[in-house]
Amino acid sequence: MKSSLPFPAYAPDQTDNSGFLQQAQGVIRTATGYRPIKDFLEIGTALGGEFKGGASFVADDGTSYLLAGTVDGLERYASGGWTDLVTGMTITDQWRFASFGNFAIGVNGSTPKVVDLNAGTASTLTDAPDGKCIAIVGDYVVIGQDSSDLLGIYTSGFNDHTEWDAVSADATIQPMLTGGEVMGLAGGEYGVILQRRRLVRMNLTGDGDAPFAYDEITTNVGCASKGSVEQYGRSVFFLSDAGFMALEDGQALRPIGNEKIDRLFQELVPAEDYERIFAAVDPKAKIITWAVTGSPGHLFIYNFSLGEWSYDKIDIDGVFSGFTSSDTLEDVSTANPDIDAMTISLDDPRFRGGSPQLYAVQDSKAGVLGGDNRKAIFEMPFVEPVKGRRARYQAIRPITDCTSGLTLTVDVRERLGDAADVNAAGALRASGVMPIRASGRYMKLTQEIAASSVWTYADGVELEYGRGGER
Repeated sequence: MKSSLPFPAYAPDQTDNSGFLQQAQGVIRTATGYRPIKDFLEIGTALGGEFKGGASFVADDGTSYLLAGTVDGLERYASGGWTDLVTGMTITDQWRFASFGNFAIGVNGSTPKVVDLNAGTASTLTDAPDGKCIAIVGDYVVIGQDSSDLLGIYTSGFNDHTEWDAVSADATIQPMLTGGEVMGLAGGEYGVILQRRRLVRMNLTGDGDAPFAYDEITTNVGCASKGSVEQYGRSVFFLSDAGFMALEDGQALRPIGNEKIDRLFQELVPAEDYERIFAAVDPKAKIITWAVTGSPGHLFIYNFSLGEWSYDKIDIDGVFSGFTSSDTLEDVSTANPDIDAMTISLDDPRFRGGSPQLYAVQDSKAGVLGGDNRKAIFEMPFVEPVKGRRARYQAIRPITDCTSGLTLTVDVRERLGDAADVNAAGALRASGVMPIRASGRYMKLTQEIAASSVWTYADGVELEYGRGGER
């Protein structure tokens, strides 16, 4: 007898008899199964200081900028290395960035900076609040959590990122008197203010004297981590005290980690580490990644098109989303004097600017998850192939294009509460099957694919077995 067992969704918060994967490590969910996460691949020299945030911007002439904020200042990537734009700072919070015309504005809880993308220079954004979060709403720059006013929302003058005088000009200050500390902002045609205990929507009014109306979305849910806030399109993703959430269209709140990954996250990440979280979106892969820094750190990966999760454990200093930086042939030759000896094609995406890219930082070096495949682990739930009877397991065929580095074990039991009885399958044969000899009423399969193995998909297994007796 044969049965196909597709890899189901990953939901470690469920029991191992629930029909969900208990482990999906080193992989990303796809419509039919999973694909590998690749290892870290650095793109240049180390940053001058500890990483505190990054972003990419594209000027109107098409030049793309890759920026990184550190504890010491602000740096720009070019020619295979990082050059200083701002130095001499002392930063303890994360950097947050927003694009406003041909300017990139960065806030850091200390002194806001603005990068002129045409000139390639950076300076202090004079008179702006020393905020920790920033967004662009309509034609206004919005900054929250000034160092001396954790409840304030500050908006710039209309279409003017340099105007912050709320007395003599059209800039505004709005105190958030209920809901607690401002934790984050999201922008677009309307704004979203994420507070510690509530969410508020900023609606444009068209009135120059009072350009915004502030409407509560909910007073029952707030944001628990400033670093967890990430926006993609009209959706805002964040971590609340109740778990991971998505706010859609500025009004519909949806739990995305409930009974899936929230309890695992709480087990692995104590509340005092919530500000070690960095969040980034990869629009090409349609995933949001929450990275908890450490050695090792954690990656909680959410496929927002499928509504499903995966996980990995990796040394990580942070993640950020942006675009690839523009490298001219001169840039490439500076970083690689012997171009003829390069193992990377000059057509490689790393040398083209403006393409969406998820960046990671490891050991103060920025890079991409573009190396060899990482180790993958799939732990299936218990299944009962022959209802009410024992089964004699004979062979298992992994449904994957991996041909080496595969190991597979089966835990067989008569009762779910019995002690584990783990049996290892034989090596993968040329026929595509892995022989195994085991018997039991219930079976849990664990498949591992070694690091650096070559594969592109793993969709499940096909089980070959015979009917056993009634026990």
